[in-house]
Amino acid sequence: MGRVFGLFEKVSRVSVWIGGAMVLFMAFYICVDVLFRKIFNISVRGGDEFSGYVLAIIGGWSFAYALFKKNHVRIDVLYLKLPLKARSFLDILSLLALIGFVLPLTYYSFGVLHKSIVRGSLANTPLQTPLWIPQSLWFAGLLFFSMTLVLFLMGTVYNILKGDLISAYKIAGSSSLKEEVKEEVEAGIS
Repeated sequence: MGRVFGLFEKVSRVSVWIGGAMVLFMAFYICVDVLFRKIFNISVRGGDEFSGYVLAIIGGWSFAYALFKKNHVRIDVLYLKLPLKARSFLDILSLLALIGFVLPLTYYSFGVLHKSIVRGSLANTPLQTPLWIPQSLWFAGLLFFSMTLVLFLMGTVYNILKGDLISAYKIAGSSSLKEEVKEEVEAGIS
């Protein structure tokens, strides 16, 4: 299971780097558009449309990376004071709650994509972008996040059933402030 976690983490890391490059490109594109409008009184066009697509795409793909880095918002005031067994129960509950939100979102995003493909939908803009292109990348990101959540749930449950609560905590547990500081210090050293 460690290899699968490693592969998923690597894919999520690469997707975040690609997403960052997309954001930088869009920032440059919008700056060029603003300058061209100011200096030459012409528009490059599409900056607002493409930036919306980029935002949706990187949102879908970055959720898995945030899960690996334990950056999803959790209220852990009491959590860190509870025994490991109680934390494990809450970890499973939080993963199930997130899955309960993300799976329907992924399902309905596929419906949106499918309709766009069947209808040959184009954006209602001068560029008339075929909507299946950004929607397929958005759906793929949500699907990957859904799969990552299921992997986390399976890994957590497996380790709990095996009696290894520490490994279950390492997968799905909320980081303490000490753990976060230690991680930041180690990241700064390397």
